[in-house]
Amino acid sequence: MNYQIMSDTFWESYHNSHTEEDVLECYYQFAKNQCTVIETLLQNLRHTLDKDNTRKELAVMLKDGFTF
Repeated sequence: MNYQIMSDTFWESYHNSHTEEDVLECYYQFAKNQCTVIETLLQNLRHTLDKDNTRKELAVMLKDGFTF
């Protein structure tokens, strides 16, 4: 959900930019926000993986998901 909001905001700002500097600033902010979302997701996954049962379930889900 956060990624979709960031993407919409990026494109809105991009279309309203008048200079190359504005476009670069817009892209920089988008990339910075994207890194924040990914870091938060990784922290949540690390916290979740600390539980033994969840780790096993996630391993099974990943194995099933990547088996064709």
